[in-house]
Amino acid sequence: MKYQIAQYSLRGARPHNEDRVGYAERDNAILMAVADGLGGHRGGDVAAELLVQTLLHVFQTLRHPVIQRPSVFLALGILQAHRAIIARGQASDLPIEPRTTCVACLVQNGYAYWAHVGDSRLYHFRGGRMLLRTQDHTTVEELHQGGLLSEQEMLEHPQKSHLLNCLGGPTTPTVSVGVETLLQHGDTLLLCTDGLWEAFSPEEMMPYFRPPALDAGVEEMLFAAVRKKQRNSDNVSAVGLRWEDAPTKSPPLQGGDTPSQINEDMLREEAKHHLPHVAKLPPKPSPVSETADDSGRPLESRIQEIEDFLKKFEK
Repeated sequence: MKYQIAQYSLRGARPHNEDRVGYAERDNAILMAVADGLGGHRGGDVAAELLVQTLLHVFQTLRHPVIQRPSVFLALGILQAHRAIIARGQASDLPIEPRTTCVACLVQNGYAYWAHVGDSRLYHFRGGRMLLRTQDHTTVEELHQGGLLSEQEMLEHPQKSHLLNCLGGPTTPTVSVGVETLLQHGDTLLLCTDGLWEAFSPEEMMPYFRPPALDAGVEEMLFAAVRKKQRNSDNVSAVGLRWEDAPTKSPPLQGGDTPSQINEDMLREEAKHHLPHVAKLPPKPSPVSETADDSGRPLESRIQEIEDFLKKFEK
């Protein structure tokens, strides 16, 4: 695989940086992750760190070369991180409620797969234009998709930060996943937090991808975003990938059978159909406690079950 990758994160005008970014590489695949810890809940940086480290750890410890169900892999990894975030908050000596949004992208054998929760975004650029962006889990995004708000009006709306979905909260998140996408030479994937997309429209982002070195363009774009927002600048973070290989001749793995949203119930159904004799996702948490299920098993054992289930989708 031939590509350039770059990551950068700035504190902006905030007292602390609660964003986290990261990526990990293998011979035929690369996983990128961006998380935006919620500043209104103490421990946002903890949640963001756990999200990135959980996804990268799962990816790096896979024993086989090909992930056969990439979207399921991403959704399971994100739900595993959600459990870990809740456990960390409950184990803390100080009262914290760590929560975060996230976006993750797996590029494997020339195809891209992505998933997100909240308003951290992925953009796909090709040939000097934006092909798509992920749809935020926010009130204003629903209004925009309903034709009631323009992109610019979304940025100015008083409820622009009202999230409908995040990790670490009392409700298990629903994970939105993208379609399996064949990458073309020159394609750019950008994963970023709202500190960047609130500063720049897609058209304003694209000039920063023109320099031969992607890392220089991404770094300059983030500094420009901070300068533009000045005292109102949020944390600003991004991971960018420029695909520099020819389109792969490998066949697709998923086709068009992957739903656009995946929740825990859907993953249980996956387990029943693909692994009826061994696959069993962790039980849903009781409303009283997230640390043990009805049988009294600790959270760690349920997370291990997710990890074991995850490995079944390797080739």
